[in-house]
Amino acid sequence: MAAGGLKTITWLIRLLQLFFAIILVGTISFMIDQFRHYGVSVPRELIVPEVFSVLAIIISGFSILSVFFLGYTLQLVAAFLDLAMFAGYLASSILLRDNYHRRSMHDPLRRALVDMRIAYRDPPHMRTNTGLVRLLVGLVVIQVVLFFVTTILSVFVARKMEKERGTGERNRGQVTV
Repeated sequence: MAAGGLKTITWLIRLLQLFFAIILVGTISFMIDQFRHYGVSVPRELIVPEVFSVLAIIISGFSILSVFFLGYTLQLVAAFLDLAMFAGYLASSILLRDNYHRRSMHDPLRRALVDMRIAYRDPPHMRTNTGLVRLLVGLVVIQVVLFFVTTILSVFVARKMEKERGTGERNRGQVTV
């Protein structure tokens, strides 16, 4: 596959990373607001993905630019940042491991959101909280996969750019008669 094709695929995946990170920030921020509103300490399984989602917005913005406009070295920097984000989202998915149940009533995060609302005699919003927890877990897992893929693609793009640059320099040195 040509470097242009790899760049386009990488760029599209980075756009997905950016969109999913924005959705995650909004979802997790709402959950954190609910915990703070009811005076309950925010669980770390919300804080870690929130931090990495905010970082993902910044890093994805940089990486989107790096695909087409920046050189070999910055492609490798983007690959390293993707690897760091992969590790962060992997840690987030491990923290959320207890929330992968088929039956949502067994998810501790959903139960905490519903129970604190019931304790204050507010409507529990069971379906809404179930959907939010499933969205959180699903998008974190998707981000793990996407950042792993872009780590590999960024290295391939950087290698292709280096090969093309080396070929171009060799061709410039030749004199045609």
